[in-house]
Amino acid sequence: MNKGIVNKIKSYKELSKLNIMIPVSLTGFTGYFIYKPGISQEIVMVTLGVFLLAVSASVLNQIQEVEQDSKMNRTQFRPLPSGAIKIHQAAIFFFTTLIAGTILICTWGNITAAIIGLITILWYNGIYTYAKRITAFAVVPGAVTGALPPLIGWVSAGGGVWDKSIIFLEFLFFTGQIPHFWLLILKYGEEYKKAGFPSLSNILSAIQIKRLTYTWVVTSAMAALFLCYFEIIQNGLIVIILMIASLLLVWQFYGLIKMPENDKYRKYSNLLDLYFLLIIILLITDKIIS
Repeated sequence: MNKGIVNKIKSYKELSKLNIMIPVSLTGFTGYFIYKPGISQEIVMVTLGVFLLAVSASVLNQIQEVEQDSKMNRTQFRPLPSGAIKIHQAAIFFFTTLIAGTILICTWGNITAAIIGLITILWYNGIYTYAKRITAFAVVPGAVTGALPPLIGWVSAGGGVWDKSIIFLEFLFFTGQIPHFWLLILKYGEEYKKAGFPSLSNILSAIQIKRLTYTWVVTSAMAALFLCYFEIIQNGLIVIILMIASLLLVWQFYGLIKMPENDKYRKYSNLLDLYFLLIIILLITDKIIS
């Protein structure tokens, strides 16, 4: 294959942020599965639809923030700031994934789920993306976007928007978004300021941000245990595993408060990722067993 084509494919893969969008689509899969357990063509297509909508939102965000990305060491070599992909090419890619994802969810799920998907993009790209330029606390309302993919899956399977089970699952994924961002601020706060974003590091000291991050981690662990309390997870062994994992997460993150500055924040981000992956696995396993 031509080297230029290979490089272009790599650039589109990077533009799509597969390492983030695949887990996002997995939460949509989970929402569908816990309402209607089993593997079917419908769940596969809805999950693909969630993935494509997530990609479209990410691409549009990178178009909106290309100027800011060019000013940060962490992002200046992304496809748009580096020129590997032109803005008009990214715009075509955005519309293609947006339309394809919407059609898939509408066809294999339902129109309500598709509307929720579009609302998610509107919230992320129309509200959160611009709120980041105004307030350092934009991540709190912005985290709503992380709560909606499971709802898309749930509603696609036939569930109601206000069903108790999905509301508690949404709350869990909402709380999990926030400490991830605080960890980024701890590591890249100066770069955010350089790009013109209000940074929490301008308002709080590093130790205060660490304590705030720890508070949200504890909140996430408590939200996970609510899944057991309200019998969304019912199997006794799985309940025990989740309790142990939650206690270990809280214990491990306590070390963040005493950790030297700018040291191994990636470790804690990976811990959060593994914890939420475990929750997804436990939710699916519980439904299979029951």
